[in-house]
Amino acid sequence: MNQDKYKISVRLNGKEQTVKEQAQDKLEVDQDLLKKHDVSEEIVAAREHDERDVTEIIPQPDNIIDFGSRHEERQRNGQPFWDDGNREKSPKLPYKRKKKPLSGKSRPQIPFMLIAAILAAIVVGLGLGTMILTVFTGNNVSIVDSGGETTTGAAIPTFSEGGSLPTLTLEIVQGGAFEEMAKGEEVVARIHEKGLAAALTQGTNPIYMFIGAAGDRSQATKISDLYTGYGQETYLKTYRVEGQSITGQAEEVSAWFTSAISQYKEILQLSVDGLGGGSLITDDRVKQITEKADALQAERDQAFSHLSGESQQHALEMGDHLVLAGEKLKEYLSTSEQEALWKSQQALLDALVSYEQVTQALQ
Repeated sequence: MNQDKYKISVRLNGKEQTVKEQAQDKLEVDQDLLKKHDVSEEIVAAREHDERDVTEIIPQPDNIIDFGSRHEERQRNGQPFWDDGNREKSPKLPYKRKKKPLSGKSRPQIPFMLIAAILAAIVVGLGLGTMILTVFTGNNVSIVDSGGETTTGAAIPTFSEGGSLPTLTLEIVQGGAFEEMAKGEEVVARIHEKGLAAALTQGTNPIYMFIGAAGDRSQATKISDLYTGYGQETYLKTYRVEGQSITGQAEEVSAWFTSAISQYKEILQLSVDGLGGGSLITDDRVKQITEKADALQAERDQAFSHLSGESQQHALEMGDHLVLAGEKLKEYLSTSEQEALWKSQQALLDALVSYEQVTQALQ
């Protein structure tokens, strides 16, 4: 019997080792048992013959196991996937994974209720501002600002082309407001008795009493301080007579009122400077003002011919007040009396009221 058929060769670390099969061991055990019990050799031979025939019929596999090749195969399977064509072990992308922000910090989310509260506050603030604006202003007049200096010198009038009127913006010293014209006139009369200036607005609700006018807030503060010495309460605010909304006027009308507003600003600056003890009132400045006033008087007949009714009457009054304001500056230059400057202020306040009435009549 060929003993090699019952051996298994194992290659471990490059060396082959032989392992006997259990069938061979069993055969040896059976032979010993048969010898001990005096079994005939024919039986043993028959068994050997049968086993040899079975062994020859069943094909024997390659009994050599290469552990080195299997170790290499495991290493290959454990390698990371690149692009060897095997997609079964390719890395998978996370499912619906959100990208992290580049900065590494999550952006704060503003609550919806906070946004709604801010918008509501803005709407309420605009509503209150509109209501206060209506209380403190009259028709076609608005308050621009009630605090802080607005300009550094005489303001330049603004107006739009195409037959509109200029807008007159001033810093006003207000002495009071009245529901009834009679009550306001009584207070104005008492102020006039002191040699000071005061004028009541027309067509506004309530009726405002203006006691001084200036081109900027610092000049208005000077006038307010003078009234404080007389025990008069004051309130400073920016007052504007809108003229840009008055469109469709003749070019002569627009040109005349534009020149008149420029003259108004120049006289206003000199009168406030004189009340504050300044030195801007000179012969040359007064001469220029007088020449401009004469030119306005010569042009107004042609310009006002395009107006009619109340608008023409109030425009004529405004021109007369401007002429008087310039004359009072000339008087102060010769007498140095502050009473002349207060009268110049009075004429300017009256001119303001007249211009407001012109815009109201042309609406």
